[in-house]
Amino acid sequence: MSQPLRAPQLPKFMRLLHSYSSMLVLVLLLFFAITGITLNHPELIYSAAGKQSVQRSLALPEALQYSELPHSAEQQAQIAEQFRDWLSSEHQVKASVFSYVFEPDDMLLELDFKRPAGYASVIVDFSANNAELELEFNGYLALLNDLHKGRNAGTSWIVLIDVTAIACVLFALTGFYLILKQSSRRSIGNSLAMLGVFLTLLAYVLSLH
Repeated sequence: MSQPLRAPQLPKFMRLLHSYSSMLVLVLLLFFAITGITLNHPELIYSAAGKQSVQRSLALPEALQYSELPHSAEQQAQIAEQFRDWLSSEHQVKASVFSYVFEPDDMLLELDFKRPAGYASVIVDFSANNAELELEFNGYLALLNDLHKGRNAGTSWIVLIDVTAIACVLFALTGFYLILKQSSRRSIGNSLAMLGVFLTLLAYVLSLH
């Protein structure tokens, strides 16, 4: 059975946890801090957006030409995946969030590709055997801001945000513990912590006026 950490070992463990948690999220912490500033100043997005918009008409390959569309949800999903693969491999249309809507009676298929700072919309007309593609990208600053928010970034990025948040919590709590264990710095550490709480509450109260 493992023994509990003895008193001299606990501060050492806390120092290691404090150091390694900070190194784990060093780059990500800087990323979220900097994009937190840009999110507070949305005018920067419009001044340095570098927005790009593209519209194209695409001819359907024979393998994706249908004279009749199925009403079965399973068959529709298979066709939608075929189009997703075709658009990804042939036209570099990629996204974290993908959705589609079939209109069998009108022989139409609408595909929606969402990603941070942009989207792609595709309307497939099976009666004309062509597809209208619209691509939009709002610039790299908007991309960074959307990644900060996890907007349309996919599951893996959401997990990364959660891991970063947990590591930041460990970094903050272990730092607080280490300050409390140092009698020479405890007073100023507590004062700074109270100042942080006061500034947070003051900023909130001022924001209501």
